[in-house]
Amino acid sequence: MAKKLFYSLYATDGFIDLPTDPTGCLERRNIYVFGFVGGLWKFQDKCTGKYTICDSDLDPSNITKRDELRGTAVIPSPLIKMDVDDELFITFTNLGLLRAKEPILDVHSIHIHGGHVATQLDGVPETSFGVPVTPIGKPSISITYYFKPETPGSYFYHCHQEAAEHVQMGMYGGLIVYPAAADVRKFINSKGITNRNFANSEPSSFFDKEYVILLSDIDSRWHDAVQNQTGFNPVEFRPDWWLVNGRAFPDTLLPSGTAVGGGAYKIPAGYDSYVHIKNGQKFLLRLINMGYQPVPWHTHGWHGMIVNKDAHPNMHMEKVFTQLVGSGESYDLLFIAEDKRLNYEDYIFCGKSGFPPLMTQVDDATKESKAEGTFMPGFGDSDTLWANTPEAGGTTLCPFPGNFKVQNYGTSDRLFFPQFYIAHNHDDYKVTNNGVYPGGQLIFIQTDLPKERPYPPCGPKTNQEVDDKFFKVQTCGENTDLKADEQFLKLRTCFEI
Repeated sequence: MAKKLFYSLYATDGFIDLPTDPTGCLERRNIYVFGFVGGLWKFQDKCTGKYTICDSDLDPSNITKRDELRGTAVIPSPLIKMDVDDELFITFTNLGLLRAKEPILDVHSIHIHGGHVATQLDGVPETSFGVPVTPIGKPSISITYYFKPETPGSYFYHCHQEAAEHVQMGMYGGLIVYPAAADVRKFINSKGITNRNFANSEPSSFFDKEYVILLSDIDSRWHDAVQNQTGFNPVEFRPDWWLVNGRAFPDTLLPSGTAVGGGAYKIPAGYDSYVHIKNGQKFLLRLINMGYQPVPWHTHGWHGMIVNKDAHPNMHMEKVFTQLVGSGESYDLLFIAEDKRLNYEDYIFCGKSGFPPLMTQVDDATKESKAEGTFMPGFGDSDTLWANTPEAGGTTLCPFPGNFKVQNYGTSDRLFFPQFYIAHNHDDYKVTNNGVYPGGQLIFIQTDLPKERPYPPCGPKTNQEVDDKFFKVQTCGENTDLKADEQFLKLRTCFEI
């Protein structure tokens, strides 16, 4: 049902603590940032006229709560979600930048990138206006922005005053627009499915889960210069940290509400980047690049289908495994977590074509390398060549504030799931924290199969015999293709591979 959404956003500054190593346990790098804080404080049903208060502390007239927000900025700014038939009102107040060496009294604005609003609301200094600082304890000097979206997709907003500096400093957030409920109602035939399971008004854009992947980069020298008011030439930009939703790996494994670093900063709700799905589900990655460098985003495991480009449906539906996302662009990529057991499970546990099972090969290589003195542990200080992969749910690892258990395929009982993939910037030096790998723009994807049972013992018929039989039937003219497929299916069923 269409609504009027009333957001209160406040410009201020703050700090984030970025990891310097792959564990997140060593001393962190403290970075000074700008940002918007606040969020949705009320909405109105456009049919009934009824208001619902979401957070009374964000009432623009609440001076005490407003001033408590000074100095609390992080990256990114609050995520805004709405439907095409909603109306958005953002009451914006500038609280000043008071945590720098000397207070910074810049004006700020809100530009809805791709929204194509009227000039007066565009937030650009050359054609619009800036909002001045409200002094502490004084009534708010506020201006309200208005936005009526025209198409669903992934937008974002940012400050356009001194944009080169203010965007780099962190003044940006995602703005997600869903199709109107009426536009997809005919496609909805299951309980629990809503218009917010569609990236656009086409049935092919349906997804089970979605993740905002907001990409940005940081030059710590620039941030230090702004904090200390020493000046910095933007043409000397050379980033040393690369972020997903304001975090660098391994912090990208953590839920948005988990505090990290000495400053214990949290990122706003809606920016979780640990993709956790079930086998066979469809999931949407909303790629948004707020950084100053293009990002060749590569997702392991499956091809993604481009369903939206810059908040417009992509009718060509190209499939990609690497998508270049330029600064200021957004792509919505739809993936299906397709089952890989048919092709790979038998080789992993039973072997084929004369090769022993993969599990045996890795176990033997572990033992042999230890005996020869060439062993190097897998990721996470594993005692085998298999990585100690952090799996969501379980016990904590070191002082890192996650809630993970270790998944190590070498110690699992013939289980194919969970499957783990990564997605990352394929400029791989950007998958570091100031040069230390792994870090930076790297996320994990975990795929589960509920109630999986261990892979059965390899039967009396070897996988090689089944493969040879299928090859012979398929290529030597013993049967039609259809009958060959049926015979292969029967063989696989009988021998449980």
